[in-house]
Amino acid sequence: MMTPWLHFSGGDYLIFKTWIPESKGAIAGACIALVAFCILERWIAALRRQMEVQWGALALILQKQRNPNDVHVDNKPKALSDKIDAIEEGLSSLPTTPVTARSHPRLVPPFIPLHDITRGIFQAVQSLFSYTLMLAVMTFNASYIISIVLGLAIGEVLFGRIGRLNGGRV
Repeated sequence: MMTPWLHFSGGDYLIFKTWIPESKGAIAGACIALVAFCILERWIAALRRQMEVQWGALALILQKQRNPNDVHVDNKPKALSDKIDAIEEGLSSLPTTPVTARSHPRLVPPFIPLHDITRGIFQAVQSLFSYTLMLAVMTFNASYIISIVLGLAIGEVLFGRIGRLNGGRV
């Protein structure tokens, strides 16, 4: 029977019907497995972030190849001298033929099956990991909950900077 409050005792089902840690050693082993599972979850999240950065860059390249005449306006603030230099360079390199410019930038990246199907698979795997961890928390075993929190923290320390712009500083 499941204990409906926080406890450190064994005997709870953990994910599978056959995985019922009862002794202190079995609970410790389950906690180590949960920490490893959480580190793996954070690695998958970092891998997905890294892939998102690469996919975004590839989508921009594909968009420029398909529409080389599109004008792209950069909304990031720059120093005044940089803006003046950019305007002067832009004026000197203006084409003599008419250029069609898109009045509004594209808001949604193009559908690229390889990227989007892979993104869906990553989401499915991350959801599976999240729901599995949720089921472990729902046992109300404090050892499992502490292990999950520690495992997620360790995983974020190890992999949190991967796939973030400028090392996490946007």
